[in-house]
Amino acid sequence: MIYFNTKPEVIESVIQSAPANAWVGEFSGRDSVAAIMAAFEDEACDFVLPVASFAGTEFGDTRDLLENHSRLKAAVEARYGEMKTLGDLVFYSDPYLWGIINGRHVAQLNRQFGFYSPCIGCHAYFHLIRLPFARRLGHVIISGERESHDGRVKLNQLPLVLDFLASVIEAEGVRLLQPIRTLKDGAVVENLIGWDWKEGVNHPACTFSGNYMLADGSVQYDPVQLKAYLQDYLAPIHKVVAEALGLGFEYDRQKLEAAVKALLKP
Repeated sequence: MIYFNTKPEVIESVIQSAPANAWVGEFSGRDSVAAIMAAFEDEACDFVLPVASFAGTEFGDTRDLLENHSRLKAAVEARYGEMKTLGDLVFYSDPYLWGIINGRHVAQLNRQFGFYSPCIGCHAYFHLIRLPFARRLGHVIISGERESHDGRVKLNQLPLVLDFLASVIEAEGVRLLQPIRTLKDGAVVENLIGWDWKEGVNHPACTFSGNYMLADGSVQYDPVQLKAYLQDYLAPIHKVVAEALGLGFEYDRQKLEAAVKALLKP
């Protein structure tokens, strides 16, 4: 498991020194970097604060992220000069928060909804963990989610799921920007970045990767079960977590856990 955070006082300094209209960029793999480059094409976007966050199941060498950040910063400077800025890379994760959304109640979720995958709730976590940053800045989070990856479907990036994730974040007053959502071709994604970067490399990996796929590589799911999971579990838990976080990163764990348990059927 990867877990370390930028020091709280440094995070506070970064937020205070960033422009009030700064957008928050989810910083992870190739697609997230491409999404930041795509967001910079918007005239309203002139400063992006990149935030790297990890799930409780990720592993790898975080030096890859630092190198990718350096390359992206150079690409932004080469393209825009002083007109647009990529901020310093901030690291912020919360394994406990990831666990309470995705790991604590697996048996309950299987019984209540008939299926379980951590990946959808994990993407909700990745957006939620950046929410305090976005609330204090320009109220925009940039996400690199795509509906299709060269023809491959990911359960956590189905159109239904991406619409849902955008709607629950926007209910908190923050826009979830998905600028490369409709890009299907990985080569187009690489062109956005500006350097050769194949999918799935040069960033941390997840032990649960592909957990929703059958042995033949297919992805099968029941839309009714999926909708019930989104509407009856993830939507309300998203709301209580967003309320607990507020504008900061400290919250009452016991109070949050009790609120989550209250959402589950006995």
